[in-house]
Amino acid sequence: MTPFPLRFSATPRGARRLASHQMDLWGWGYGSSVHDTVELIVAELAANAVTHGRCPAGTPSCG
Repeated sequence: MTPFPLRFSATPRGARRLASHQMDLWGWGYGSSVHDTVELIVAELAANAVTHGRCPAGTPSCG
């Protein structure tokens, strides 16, 4: 497992920043159509998880 040199929050914004950082490391530079598309998809998926995700009953925390 490779540690990330930056800290990312467990939010849609953090997920988007992590995807953006990783895409840049893989050579898909900031502003390219692939980079922007992946960033948008990741942000949408993370926002959906936050909006629609549920903790099992009796669980004090999902974190």
